[in-house]
Amino acid sequence: MKIRFKWLLLAGIMFAAVSCNKEEEPALDLQVTTKPVSNLTAFSAMGGGSVSGTEPISERGICWGKSDNPTVDDASVADIDPVEGDYSSRIVKLDPATKYYVRAYAVSTSGKTIYGNSLSFTTADVVALSESNSYLANPNDAVIIPVSRANKSSLGEQISSNDVLVAELLWMDNMDVIDTVFVHGTGSTGKVVVLTGNVDGNAVVTVKVNNNIKWSWHIWVTQGANSVSTITMPSGAKLMDRNLGATSKTISEIGAVGVQFQFGRKDPFTASASFGTPSEVLLYDLAGNNPSIATVAGPKNLAFAMANPLTYVKSQWVDWCDQDIRTWWKNEEGTKTVYDPCPEGWRVPAIEDYAGLADEHFDKTVQGGHNFIYNGQSNYFAYTGYREVEGAMDATANYGTMWVNSAIPGATGTGAALSPSFGVGGTAAVNGAPRARALSIRCIKE
Repeated sequence: MKIRFKWLLLAGIMFAAVSCNKEEEPALDLQVTTKPVSNLTAFSAMGGGSVSGTEPISERGICWGKSDNPTVDDASVADIDPVEGDYSSRIVKLDPATKYYVRAYAVSTSGKTIYGNSLSFTTADVVALSESNSYLANPNDAVIIPVSRANKSSLGEQISSNDVLVAELLWMDNMDVIDTVFVHGTGSTGKVVVLTGNVDGNAVVTVKVNNNIKWSWHIWVTQGANSVSTITMPSGAKLMDRNLGATSKTISEIGAVGVQFQFGRKDPFTASASFGTPSEVLLYDLAGNNPSIATVAGPKNLAFAMANPLTYVKSQWVDWCDQDIRTWWKNEEGTKTVYDPCPEGWRVPAIEDYAGLADEHFDKTVQGGHNFIYNGQSNYFAYTGYREVEGAMDATANYGTMWVNSAIPGATGTGAALSPSFGVGGTAAVNGAPRARALSIRCIKE
């Protein structure tokens, strides 16, 4: 009896001690709320949360999964700032048409994880965009590209129905222009999925079969993707209100120049990184490398150009192509071809679209270009300069010129094409340029 009483007394003392310790342990002042999901696509979404309270934290983020209460042991992403307040993060690599659950979370400095409320969302179905060589997209968007375009050129079938596809980011002109690139499906019915990042810029993505590039696409990411409009030229033509690939249309900003093309090619090259002395733009890929524009002595054929979208074909003041092709960008009916570099709904303009353009239509007092002031409009035309036939850039300080979709009749020997131009010396609605030169483009509404 005495032994049992002693054990009961000891147990009581231990319970009292544990109870006292629990009462003395302060509760965490840490509250986490999950924000509703937004920007839903077939493969991605934007999630987030809010953290409040006095408890310091070492991490905050969101977690998601197909069960109704996901944890950090499922898929998760941590936010860059472990502080209280609102935050948002990208959810990627989701399955299409699938229901998911998401929770915000925070980890205290003592190591305790606090979860917010669980919310559900369902991803969209896979809906591919129309075939094009260029896609205008917003940041944090999903661009779903049909690879079938690769089989529409004069090269014939490039991708068979059973080919295993590999997607790759060839280059982007700013970090985080592109978040990720992958393939959905196989063969000629497959899709290249491009998840854009959170900054403006340009990129080129490719699809490969057996490590050979079969086609490539220009991804043009800008906050103004949904507000691209037109200006009316003296001819009545409706021209895009910015250059192809421009991330700005503000006077004096180098982002207004956009990207540049050799005549007839569908893939862009970067323009100068600044006005004045030309300088190359630093390029990036998803592996952290810095790809650069290669050059090769020309002329070359179409197959070479398709397989080498980042190679500039040099040609001594003649054509980059080994054939005298004058209709790269337009069919006999004047409509766009499979090589036209403009986004869906737009095309490379004809020389007639610039008819009537004159000095009087420009205010030349602005920096880095001219301001178009025809018929009450105000629109910036930057000094684009160009990439010369040998690959070096020139004239970004005092000259602007844009391609049209036609070549000079009878000028086989010089490989010349037509373009309007403007600069410190005046304005010309019609000019000539060697087809191996890379110029900017203003697309026209189809």
